[in-house]
Amino acid sequence: MDINQAFSLNKKKKGGISQITYSAKQLIFTITLQLLNGEQQPKILNCLAIFIQYFQLTSFLFGENIWKIWKNLSVSQRIHSFLQCFLFSPYIQPQDYSSLVIMYYVCIGVFMFMTMLAIYKGLNVKKKKEENSWILLILKILINLFLSILFLPYIDLFISIIDCENDGNGNYQHYYFPNQQCWQEAHIIHGIIAIIMILIFYGFCIIFGAIYYEFQYNSAQVNSQQNGRISTYLYTYQLITIILQKLIKDQKFQYLEIIVILIGSLILLKKFHIEQPFYSQIIQKCWSITITLNFWGILLLFCAKILEERYFNGIIYTFLIGLPLIAVSVLRIERQNFDLLLINHAKVKNVNEIINQTNYLIKLLNQIKFDDNAQIIVDAYLEIHKGTCIKDDCYLKVKNQAKFKLSNSLLRDTSLTEREIDLIFILGQIYYNQIKRFPESISLRIQYAFILSDYMRQLKQAYNELKQAEQMNQQFDEEFIIMRKKLQIQEQLDVFQNESFGKVDIETQITFQNDYRQLQQYVEETTLIQMDFWSVLQEDFPDFSKLYKNGQKINHLLLQIEQLWFKLEKVSQNLSKAQRLYGSFLKEVIQDEEYGDEILKKSVLTQQQYQGDKQKIVTFISGEDIGFEQQPTIIVSTSVEKFALVITLNQSCCRLIGYTRQEIINRKINLFMPNLYTKFHDQYIENFLITSDIKNINKERFIFLKDKQNYLIPCFIVLRILHTCEENVNLAAQFITIKTFKPTCYFILDYDYVIDSMSSSVFSFFGIENRHLTNKKVYFQQLFPDFLDELDSFKSKFGGRLKYFPENIQKTAHQSLSSFNALEKELDFNCTLREILNMQINEIAGYYVKLELIDDVQQNLAVIQKQKQFNFQYNYMMKEQIYVGDFVQEDNSKLSNSFQSNSNDASVSQNYQFNEPTHIDSNRRRSTRFGDRFQILIDYAEEIRTLRLFRNQLQDIEDDESEMSELDESESVFQSQIQTKSKQSQLSEFDNNIFHSRKKLQNIIFTSNTPKSISKVQWIVNLIAILILILAIIDYSISNSQSDQVQDTILLVYDGNIRNSELGIILNSVLNLQLLNKNVFNLTAKQASEYELQQKQFINDSISMINQINQQILMMVDSMTSSTFTFEYNQNDIKIKFNQENFQYYSLNQAIQQIVSKSLILRNKNLSYFNYQDSDVFFLNYNLLNEMFNSLKQSQNYFIDNLIDNTSNKYTTILILLLISVSSITIGILLIVIVMRSVYKSQTEIIKLFLNLPDKTIRFLYRKCENFLSNLQIGEDGDLTSENDSNIDNQNQEDQQQLQNTLKTRRTKKKLKKNSIEKNYHIYAIIIAMILIQFYFILAFIFSSTLVSQIESLFSQFNLTLRSEQYFRFSEITQKSLFNSRNMTIMNTDPYDYVMQNIDELFDHNSFFLEYHSQNIDLLDQQYIDAYNSLFVQNPCEIISQQDIKIDMEICNQFMDKAFSQGLNVGIPRFIENQRYLMTIYNQFYNNPSANFTLLARGFSTFRNITKNSDNSTNFILNLNNFMQAQENREVQHLYFKNAFRFLSQQFIIGLRNTLNNLQFQRMSIFIVFLVFLIVIYFLLWLPQILILTKNILEARAMILLIPLRIIQKIKLLKDFIRYNIQEVDQEF
Repeated sequence: MDINQAFSLNKKKKGGISQITYSAKQLIFTITLQLLNGEQQPKILNCLAIFIQYFQLTSFLFGENIWKIWKNLSVSQRIHSFLQCFLFSPYIQPQDYSSLVIMYYVCIGVFMFMTMLAIYKGLNVKKKKEENSWILLILKILINLFLSILFLPYIDLFISIIDCENDGNGNYQHYYFPNQQCWQEAHIIHGIIAIIMILIFYGFCIIFGAIYYEFQYNSAQVNSQQNGRISTYLYTYQLITIILQKLIKDQKFQYLEIIVILIGSLILLKKFHIEQPFYSQIIQKCWSITITLNFWGILLLFCAKILEERYFNGIIYTFLIGLPLIAVSVLRIERQNFDLLLINHAKVKNVNEIINQTNYLIKLLNQIKFDDNAQIIVDAYLEIHKGTCIKDDCYLKVKNQAKFKLSNSLLRDTSLTEREIDLIFILGQIYYNQIKRFPESISLRIQYAFILSDYMRQLKQAYNELKQAEQMNQQFDEEFIIMRKKLQIQEQLDVFQNESFGKVDIETQITFQNDYRQLQQYVEETTLIQMDFWSVLQEDFPDFSKLYKNGQKINHLLLQIEQLWFKLEKVSQNLSKAQRLYGSFLKEVIQDEEYGDEILKKSVLTQQQYQGDKQKIVTFISGEDIGFEQQPTIIVSTSVEKFALVITLNQSCCRLIGYTRQEIINRKINLFMPNLYTKFHDQYIENFLITSDIKNINKERFIFLKDKQNYLIPCFIVLRILHTCEENVNLAAQFITIKTFKPTCYFILDYDYVIDSMSSSVFSFFGIENRHLTNKKVYFQQLFPDFLDELDSFKSKFGGRLKYFPENIQKTAHQSLSSFNALEKELDFNCTLREILNMQINEIAGYYVKLELIDDVQQNLAVIQKQKQFNFQYNYMMKEQIYVGDFVQEDNSKLSNSFQSNSNDASVSQNYQFNEPTHIDSNRRRSTRFGDRFQILIDYAEEIRTLRLFRNQLQDIEDDESEMSELDESESVFQSQIQTKSKQSQLSEFDNNIFHSRKKLQNIIFTSNTPKSISKVQWIVNLIAILILILAIIDYSISNSQSDQVQDTILLVYDGNIRNSELGIILNSVLNLQLLNKNVFNLTAKQASEYELQQKQFINDSISMINQINQQILMMVDSMTSSTFTFEYNQNDIKIKFNQENFQYYSLNQAIQQIVSKSLILRNKNLSYFNYQDSDVFFLNYNLLNEMFNSLKQSQNYFIDNLIDNTSNKYTTILILLLISVSSITIGILLIVIVMRSVYKSQTEIIKLFLNLPDKTIRFLYRKCENFLSNLQIGEDGDLTSENDSNIDNQNQEDQQQLQNTLKTRRTKKKLKKNSIEKNYHIYAIIIAMILIQFYFILAFIFSSTLVSQIESLFSQFNLTLRSEQYFRFSEITQKSLFNSRNMTIMNTDPYDYVMQNIDELFDHNSFFLEYHSQNIDLLDQQYIDAYNSLFVQNPCEIISQQDIKIDMEICNQFMDKAFSQGLNVGIPRFIENQRYLMTIYNQFYNNPSANFTLLARGFSTFRNITKNSDNSTNFILNLNNFMQAQENREVQHLYFKNAFRFLSQQFIIGLRNTLNNLQFQRMSIFIVFLVFLIVIYFLLWLPQILILTKNILEARAMILLIPLRIIQKIKLLKDFIRYNIQEVDQEF
C-alpha cells in the first residue's frame, strides 16, 4: 500500500474547493511522511534551538517600548542589546529602508524556495530515494529551522514592514525610518504582501507543527511527543506578543499588553511544563526550563510595572538572580503524577483524564527497565488496581488461570518481565472499557491502536480500530496519525503474511474472505461497466463522453482488482477459489487468455496441493487417520496443561524410536531426544510461540532422534503448525529416515569434545556400546588422536580424512573400553564436523560428527579423479565443413593435435570436474519451470556458449566486434538486403513481443516515453516561460535604467543652472568692482577696500564652483544625448570677442574655460584696471552679456531636452517590449491552444480506434461479458471452471473460431455523437494566466508612461525653479550695466530696450512659476510643497539663514521694510517693482541734465558728483545705483534669492528622486510579485496540470487493453497506432 492509496481510502466525490483542500492535504501528508523517515536532528542541536527560542521570547521583555519599565536603564539596555541579536530586524535598523525591503524579500524568497522544494518532493514521491536525497535533506533542515528558531525572526521582520506610527499630522511614517511614508505608493504593496506572508507563514508553521512529530513513545527521538497541538499555542503566543509590542505603542495600553502576555505564558506553562507532552526527557526538561523562565520574566515585568520606584527598587536584579535558581530547580525536581494513578475509571467524566493517565502509564512502562522508582510506582499501581478492580474479567484476577496463561504470545515473551506484561494488559483493558464509555473519542481509539500494535502485537485489531476512527469526524492531525499508522501496520501485516505463508490463522482466513468478497464485487462491477461500454459502442452514433468515462472507470477498477489480487496472493488459504474467479475474469471479460489460462492452471495445482496438505496435516488433529500415515508422524501440544507433551503418534514413529504408544503419549518429547538437545529444547519451543518465527516451518531439517536404547537416529524433520478449536497451537512433525549407501556412523560431542551420544552403527566399527560411556567421560580424541590437529578441515564443507588405529583403544586409560571387541584393522574415514548452537543464548552447545568409511576402491577412484581431468575439444574441418569434437585427456588426442596444427588459437576447451553429485545439484537437474503457456520446459541452453568462426579463429559472439570493422568498409548488395531483412525482423520481433502478451502491451503503455503531444506542450510552455522571463527581466532593467538616467539628467540640469548662476556671480562682481572703481558707491576708504576684497572672493568662489561643476558634468556624459554632448564639447559656434575687432569661435566648454581664465586674471588685478578700456574687463562684460549668455541659455535648453529625450527613449523601448510581449503571448496562446487540442485529439483518436471493430465482434465481446456475469451470479461457490479440461479446450477453440468469423464481417461506418471529452477549462485557465502575465507588461508600460507624463508635467516648473536665480541676477546685472554705460550692448541689442523687455519677462516668469505650481500641486512631492510654502507663503528668513550663516535673522526680517519676511510672493514683486521704479527715474535722468534730482529721488538717495564734472545726466544715472531700490535688489538677488532658489531647487530634486524611488520600489515590488506569480503558475499549476494531462493520456491509452489481443493482431490500424504512437517505432520500418 503506497501513500496515495492509503490516503485515498476515504476519498469521496467532492466539489471544487473540497477537491483542492483534499489535494493540498494529500500533498502535505506525503511531504511529512517523507520528512519523518530517516534520522532526525541530534538532541544537542534541538536543545540549542530551544534555548535560542527562549532568548527570542525574552526579547519581548526588553523590547523597544517595554525595557524602560524595569527603571534600570544601564542593565536593561545591555540585556536589550544582547537579546536583539537573535532577531533579524535589529540588524536592519542602522541601515536604510531599502535594506529592510531587500532583507524582507530575501526571506520571502527562502520561504518560497522551501515551498517549491516541498511541492517538488511531494509530487515526485515515487522516484528513488537516492535521486532526491539531498532535496529531502535541505527540505528537512529548512522546515526544522522555520518551526523553531526562524519563526519569530520571520514574523518580526514581516511586522516590521508595517510598523508605522502617526506623525501628528494625520500621516503615518515608518517607526524605524521616519522619512518613509506608510501606506503610500510602494509601501502599500510591501504592506499587503507582509500581511499575506504573516498569515501564510503562520498557517504553514501551524500545519506542519501539528503533524511533524512522532506520536509513538520513543524517548530516544527528539520529536516524540503526545500531540502536535502544543506548537499551535507557542506560535500563537509569539504572534500575539510581537503584534502587541510592534503595533501598540501607546503607554496607556501597557498594562493590557503585559496582562495578555502573562495569561499566554500561563497557558504555555500548563501545556509545556505541567502536562509534559514530550517523551524525550532531555527535550522535556529544556522546554520546561524555557517556559518556566519565560513566565518568571513576565511575572517580574508585571511587578516592575506596578512596584518599581514606588515601593522598592531592583526587580531586574531579582529577575537575573532567579534565572539560574529556577533552571536548576526545574532540572532537578521530577514531577510525579501520582494523582493520575488514583483516577476512578467508573466515575471519569472527561476522556482527557483517561488519556493523561494512560500516557503516564506508558511512560512508566518504558522506564521500568532502567528506573527503580518507576518499578516501585508500577508495583504500587498494580496492587491498587488489583484491589479496586471489581470486574470478573480483570486481567490481574484471571492471568494465572490455565486457559488464559498461554493463549497469547505476549505471555510467552521472555524479554518482558511479569510487571511489564501486567501493565500492558491493564492498559489494553483500560482502553477497551473506556472506549465503550466514550465511543466518539478519536484520540482514545488512536492510542488504543498504538497499544495493540506496539505492545500487544495485535496488528489486525489495531487496524480495525483505526478504520473505525477513520469513519468519525477527524481533526487534521488525527487524520494524519491514522493514515500513517495504518501504513505502518499494513507493512507489518504484509511482512507477517509473507513470513507466515502456509500458516493456518483464523484472522487471516477472515481477512481472506473479506478480500475475496471485495474482489468479487469489483469483478462484477467491472463486468457491468464493460457490458455498458460494448453496448454503447454498438449504437449508430456512440456517445463519446460515455465511452470515455466508462473506459476510465474500467481502468480504475482493473487497477484496484490487480492491487487486491496482489494482496490475496500473499495468503495461502484456499487461494484456488480466488484464482478461478480472477482467471475466468481475465479470460472471459478482459480476454487475456494467456494470463487467464495460467491463473486457472495454477488454481488446479493450488487446489490439489491444498487438498493434499489438508489430508496430511489438518486431519491429524482428529487423530483418526494418523495411523495410516506411512511416514513417522507425531503431534506435540503447546497448551498450558500439556506443554511439550506428545498428544498422538503413529505406528511408524513407534517402530522408529522403539517405544509403544502407551509409553510415549502424555510424555515429554524430550524422551526421545539426545541429551544435549533436551537442555534447551523447551526454551526453543517457547521462543517459537512468542516470536512466531516460522522460518523452519514446512522445511526439511536434519536432526537426531534417540531410540529406546539411547542410540542416535539421524533423520530429516518436517514441522507444521496446527491451530485447534481451543485457540492453542499444536506442532505436527514428520520424520524422514536417511538412506545411506556408505558405512556411516554419528557422534554427538559436548563443547569439550566429550562423547555424549552415538549411533548404533558405531558398534560395527569400534565395538563401543552405550554402557561404555556411562561410567566415565570419553573424549573423542582418545579414539582419534589426530582429531584436534585437523579440526579446521573437518569443519569445511566436504570434511577431511580421519584415520583410525586400533592401538588407540588399548592405549587409553579408560577401564570400560579395555575389554571390548574392537576391529583390529586400520580404517580411513571422511570426517565432517558441525556445530550445535543454542539459539537462545547464541552459544555453541556441542558438535555432531559424521564418519563415512572410505574403502580401497573409493580411495583409488578419488586419487584418479584428482589427477585426471577431461577436456572437450572440437575442430572445424574446412574441407568437410563440419565440426568434430570428443572428450580427451589433456592434449594427447589426434583431434587435439590436428586442431592445434590448423590454428594455434582455434581451440576452446571446457573443463568438466566430475565430482560426486550433491543433493542440491540433483534437485536443480530435476527442477522444471512453467513457460508462457504453462508448458514444462527444460533449459537446454544452460552452460552452452555461442561461438563463431572468424579468420580461422573461434570467438564468443559477445566479444568486442572491433575486429569486424574492416569488413564494414565494403558493403555489398547482399549486406544491404541483410539490413533490410534485419529491419523487417526487428518489426516482426516487436510485434511478437507486444501483440502476443497483454502484460507486455500493458507495460509498454505505462512505461513508454512521454507522449509526443505532451512533449510539444512542455517545449512550447517552457520556451514561452523563458521568453516571458527574459522580457520581464529586460523590461525591469530598462525601467531601472530609465529611472537612473532620469535622476542623472536631473542632476545634469541642476549643475548646468548652477554653473550659469556662478558665471552670473562673476559678471556681477566685475560690474560691482567697475562701479567701485568709479567711486559710485558711497563708501569710506575702509569700506571700499573691504568691498573690493569681498567681490574678488566671490569671483574666486565661483571659479572653484565652476571647475567642480564642469568635472561633474564630464562624469555624466553617458546621460547626455548626442546633440547635447556635441554642443557642450564639439560644436565651435560660440563667438567670443576679445576686443572690438578680434573674435574667435569656441565650443561651450572652451568658452567657459576662457571666461574662467579671464576671471582668474581679474581676480588678481588692481581695482584701477576695472574699466571698459581693460581688455579683460571688456572680455567678460561683452561676452557674458551677449553671445555667451545666449549659449548658456541654449545649453540649459539642451539639458532639459536631454531629460525629456532620455525619458522618451526608454518609454519607446518599453513600448516595443510591450508589443513584443503582446505578440509573443498571443502567438503562445495560439500555439498552446493548438497543441492542447492535439493532446485532446490524441485521446480522441484512441476512442475512435474502437469504431474500427466490426459490430459482430462487439456483440461477441458483449455476450462473453454477459455469460461470465450470469455464471458469476449463479455459481456462488466461485467454481466457474468445473468443466473438464477437454471441454474447456473445445470451448476455447469454438470461441476463437467464432471471433475469427466476426472479424471477417463488414465494418459499419459510425460517427461520434458528441465530443465532450475536451475539457476546455484547461485552455481557459492557460489563457487567463497568459492574460494576467500580459497585464504585468501593460502595468510596466503604464508605470513608464506615468513617469514620462510626470516628467513632462514637472519639467517646466523644474526649469523655471532652476533658472529663477540666474534670471533675477541677470536682470539686476543688465540694469546695473545700463546705469554704468549705455554703450555696452546687451544680447546684441540696445541695453535700454533689453532691460525693459527683461522686466516684463521677469513678471511673466513669476506668473508662470505660480501657475505651474498650482497645476502640478498633485504631482509634486510633499517635501517640495512644504519648502515652497516656507519660502513663498511663510517667512523664508529661517530657511535662508540656515542656508547661509552670514545672513542675520533679524536683518532678514526687517529687509525691504519687512516685505521680504512676508514670503517670496511679496519679495519677488517688490524686486520687479524696484526695477520698474529705477527705470522710470532713469527715463527722467537720461539726456536731461536739468532734471530735479532731489524731487525725483524722493529721499531714496542724495546726489553725489561721481564723474567730478558737469555732466549731470551721467551723474544722475550713476547715482541710481545708490538708490534704496537698487541697493535692495543688489542685496536680495545675491543673498536671499540665491539661497532661496537653490534650496527650493534642491527640494525639487529630492522630491523628484522620491517620486522616482517610489516608482522604482513599485516596479520592483510588482516585478517580485510577477516572478512569484510566474513560479506559482509554473510549479503549482502547470507542472501538476502536465502530470494530469500525461495521466489522462496514459489512462486513455490503457483503454486499448479493452480490445483483445487476438483482435489487435488482425486489425492493421490498431497495430500501427500502437507501433508508431505508443511505442514510437521508427516510421522507416
